[in-house]
Parts: sequence; C-alpha cells; structure tokens
Amino acid sequence: MNQKLIVTLFFCFGLFFTCKAQDMSSESETTPKDLVGEISRQELVSNSVFNLWFSDNFENYQLDSQTIETLKDIPTKNLSFKIIMGTWCSDSQRDVPRFARILDELHISENAINYYALDADKLSPSKIEDTYQVSHVPTFIIYKNGEELNRIVEMSIRTLEEDLLIILTTNDYQHIYAD
Repeated sequence: MNQKLIVTLFFCFGLFFTCKAQDMSSESETTPKDLVGEISRQELVSNSVFNLWFSDNFENYQLDSQTIETLKDIPTKNLSFKIIMGTWCSDSQRDVPRFARILDELHISENAINYYALDADKLSPSKIEDTYQVSHVPTFIIYKNGEELNRIVEMSIRTLEEDLLIILTTNDYQHIYAD
C-alpha cells in the first residue's frame, strides 16, 4: 500500500511540475532570435530566419497597380513612416514586407522609414509602445512634415495600398481599433 502511495505521489508531483513548466514557457512567445527595439530593414533581410518570411511576402505580393499609379501622383517628399512590428507576429510577417514593397514602388527613401520591433508582450526596453501609443502590431504610422496623419493598425481595412491612398488624400480613415 505504501509503495502505491509513494508512486502515485511521485506521479502527481511530476505531472504538476511538468504542467507548471509548460505554463511558464507559454507566457511569452518571444524567442532569443526575435528582434526588439529599433531595427532596420537590412536586419530583416540579412537574418536567414527573418528573410524566409520577409523575402517571400515582399517578392510575392501582388500590388494593386491601379492604386499604386494613383499613389505615385501624390508628392512624397515630406512623408515619413514608422513601422512597429513583432518578428514573432504572423500579421507583421505578412504585412511589413508588403508595406515595404509599396514604399519601394513609391520611391520612399529608407531614410524616411523607421522600423521598431516589440517583444511578444508588445514591450520594448525603450518603451516604443508608449511613445507611439501602440497596442497592436504591426502598426504603420504615416507622417507628413513630421506630424502624424494617421495609422494602419494590425491589418488594413481594404488593402494596404487603398488605406494608404485614403490617408494621403482625404484622410477619412479609421483603423480597426479607432473609437
């Protein structure tokens, strides 16, 4: 009887600690390979892990050519962009390369684009999430003459190109989390 009790107790303790370890490991999906803080597009392209999804989504994205042509008629000299993402986030992995492709088509200088990465808890050591009031990733913030025009948050309402066109023309745009 005592042997069965001891075996049962060991089994229960083992099961408890295994489940507790799994709970602790799932608190954050960030891995040591994920980027956090100010980053560059080059870091996404030159890292073999990130380049897998970045290059695939950049090269294979079918641009809305009609909207791109309309966007090309808009002066871009005074525009700048902040792209806040998570390298762990599937929405960021899909849309950040696509947005970069759109900006390339519009001949936006890399100097006018800042990239920032948050961890899986959407935090960063320099509090980027607070500075730019980011609650979801990716967040694409569009500036004109240094003033925020608007932002695309987590996903586009129509397409990235159409949402950008609305922001740059009428600015009659609300992202999916807007009040």
